[in-house]
Amino acid sequence: MLFCHNCKVKVSGSPCRCPLCQGELSGEAEPANNVFPEIPLQPVPVKRLVSFIAFGTIAVAVISVALNIAIPTGGIWWSLFVIAGLGSLWLSFLVINNQWWNIPKIIFLQLLVLSALVLLWDVFTGFYKWSLNFVIPTLFSCSMPALAVFAKVRRLKVEDYIIFLGIISVISIFSLFLILFRVVTIVYPAVICFALSLISLAFLLVFEGKSLWEELQRRMHV
Repeated sequence: MLFCHNCKVKVSGSPCRCPLCQGELSGEAEPANNVFPEIPLQPVPVKRLVSFIAFGTIAVAVISVALNIAIPTGGIWWSLFVIAGLGSLWLSFLVINNQWWNIPKIIFLQLLVLSALVLLWDVFTGFYKWSLNFVIPTLFSCSMPALAVFAKVRRLKVEDYIIFLGIISVISIFSLFLILFRVVTIVYPAVICFALSLISLAFLLVFEGKSLWEELQRRMHV
């Protein structure tokens, strides 16, 4: 046990100086002991949770089909829409399952997957163009500021998000063609998406042009 003659206190462990007065200690140091009890961390049962969700998904699909058969609906198989919705949910989950640590990449992949899914839903439900008029331009318009704000809040390095933001901005420019070729009937969401894409590209080129070029060279092995 170490002893401080100035403070007249005993000091446990093996410190170099007295924690109170920073004076020299006399005596023999004790082996370092952890004064705080160790609490074993219980692993999060992720696999078990996924198993419950998978079981719930199957149960909902089966119940939907059973209700669709039991209750006359005039030949409308609404249960197929439920199954397709559950499948879309799982597809979205599988995309981010192995990328949970890379949020910018998750935003980028989810944007592509969701855009493809809503377009398919629109096509197979009569193609009323709600996906092109509203959903897809809104998804791209929201993803650009969301990615920039997340990078700022989490203080990410430029190379961690600049490529994804650049690709999203370039793809968003094509919203102009939806207007020029009169693919969309409501132009405001597409116009906003196009404007945000130009603003994002201008920001990248003006403030992060050098970093963008270096990251492109690194990824293309130039």
